[in-house]
Amino acid sequence: MTPELSRLIDRLLPLAAAFTTGPAAIALAGAHAKGVADAQSDLDIYVFAEDWLDNEARRGLTRQAVPEAEGLRCWAALPALAGTDFKVGTQEVEMSMHALGPLRETVARALDGEVERRYETWTPNGYYSDCELADVANVVVLADPAGLLAPLVEAVRSYPPKLRQRLIADGLRSAGFWIGNFHLETALSRADGFYLQSMMQQIVNDLVHAAFAINEVYFPGDKKMSKQLGKLPRLPAGFQAGLDAALLGRGDTSTAAWRERFQIIERLTEELRSLAPRAG
Repeated sequence: MTPELSRLIDRLLPLAAAFTTGPAAIALAGAHAKGVADAQSDLDIYVFAEDWLDNEARRGLTRQAVPEAEGLRCWAALPALAGTDFKVGTQEVEMSMHALGPLRETVARALDGEVERRYETWTPNGYYSDCELADVANVVVLADPAGLLAPLVEAVRSYPPKLRQRLIADGLRSAGFWIGNFHLETALSRADGFYLQSMMQQIVNDLVHAAFAINEVYFPGDKKMSKQLGKLPRLPAGFQAGLDAALLGRGDTSTAAWRERFQIIERLTEELRSLAPRAG
């Protein structure tokens, strides 16, 4: 992290604390906390609290504290989330409010092997509630005078066996459903690209989730997946390259080319499945 970024974080800490109406914990999150940041990465500041000021009040405080902020936007997805986003010079900043009550419930359900998946525009492969465990596990705590985050961090320190079992089973299921399925075979014979690509994306996404679970690493979200997969010690040989080949193809949309891509997926699925028992 550059000295300029460190100074900006120090400058934003009082602002983050002022956003809340009670005790709060403030943490560095996102790519900078996970160690995968690059020049394009935004600065994620998470504020964990029970309640916070409304959009207009946060907007006013931000204009006072950071008068040079550009593109200031305040939003709310109540009751669990809200945000204040802006740009300082060339640095994009996202200050996110996270309600502690719903977060505690998500962590408790995940520890018991329960995961929610729902459609969201901002995360193309769908929102997975276990991503919140990755957030908690990877945050760098900047301020937590009331000790709000410590119990959650401790709860997710060890990867939950029930969550691992659930995600491996779910992750391997779609390939097992589609490979050899009548609808896949007819789509291949027709070279039905839109349908085939939809299947492919679903299977690849699920295999990636299974891979993280096998490695007992919380799924971190879709961004920078090459870097994230590269950190996993237990993967089939050529796993990432195989996924890329299956997803991207070679510009050939013939039945033979599509069949070759799904054969890659079938091989990777079986190799990944062979690793799953050793994860337990």
